[in-house]
Amino acid sequence: MEKARHALEQKKAIQAAKLTLCIVQEMMDLLQGADDSDGIIGEMIEESLAFIAEIIDDEELSPVQKEDIFDKLMKEAINKRYDGWTDWRLDLLAKCSELADNRNLRNKLENHLVSLIENEKGDSWSFNYLAEKINLIRYYMIEKYDGQKKAAEFIDQNLQYTDFRKMAIESAMKNKDYSEVVKLTLDGEEKDEGSAGLVAQWKGYRYKAYKLSGKLNEQREIAMNFILKGDFEYYQELKKTYDTKEWPSVYPEIILLLENQKKIYLDIYTYILINEGEKQKLYEYVKGRPSTVDYFYKYLIPEFTEEIYGLFRQYIEQTAARANSRKDYQGVCVIIRNLKKAGGKEQALEIKEKLFTQYANRPAFRDELSRV
Repeated sequence: MEKARHALEQKKAIQAAKLTLCIVQEMMDLLQGADDSDGIIGEMIEESLAFIAEIIDDEELSPVQKEDIFDKLMKEAINKRYDGWTDWRLDLLAKCSELADNRNLRNKLENHLVSLIENEKGDSWSFNYLAEKINLIRYYMIEKYDGQKKAAEFIDQNLQYTDFRKMAIESAMKNKDYSEVVKLTLDGEEKDEGSAGLVAQWKGYRYKAYKLSGKLNEQREIAMNFILKGDFEYYQELKKTYDTKEWPSVYPEIILLLENQKKIYLDIYTYILINEGEKQKLYEYVKGRPSTVDYFYKYLIPEFTEEIYGLFRQYIEQTAARANSRKDYQGVCVIIRNLKKAGGKEQALEIKEKLFTQYANRPAFRDELSRV
């Protein structure tokens, strides 16, 4: 790599590219039969590809040099050594696109990219991934050399791919064309209904479009959808859409909906109870799950002090009964210390002495208890 860097410093870009590709070739060949669990070979390849980016970024490259490096990169990308290493092959082809500033080179690259897609026809995840990445290379080439209008047309032709739909949505958002944002997101939600992550992404854009266009009912509907799937951020967003007099009649319905769901998103449920000061409901929740008292006690004292101390005792005794190693014993002691932090010093001493007697035949446990 030092020789390649020296060549570049000497303005010998072609030589630098040739030397760097030699390193890539050696590392790729080595990778075929080596264990690269530590990632060293992969890092060398990544470093070499990054250096190639430096080489082609040189503004002083002549058309002849560009074409020479382009041909070298194309030849390398086509090599069978990259079968199974799609990302590195695509990285090389993307670098070719940076050099293809004349029609001849562009046609050569375009034809190869199209042939890659056609040769891999199918509907598998791997094909869709390859096709999307290849079309992104084509898109950036069109954007760079043919202008925004052609690039926008290419986006519209490739909305089946996530990155292209996202670009179309963000373009419509930038132009304040919120009805187009809604259309694109609804289409995306239908197309990607099997992917919860993508559906949530499209819904997030649709929420933003409704919010910016003043469609309050639609905004609230999506916020509620996110809340019922555990997103506290949208609870805060929804709360902002109501005045302080309205809200007290709204949030109890959300709590009820969460309680009646088959799948309860416990984090958002308890966050709402804490946020709205619903201490009785929070206590009932903790009462049914004594192991959570460690975290929630601070929100329930002083109103439920004695009840909390009782739950701590129950939790400590249950945990002690399961403990069978020093690490487990230390865990019990942590809970006892938390009981003390909650103000239950007497109760902590009482349970400590009880355990000390109850587990007299466990010296390691008694040792840990003595440190509390």
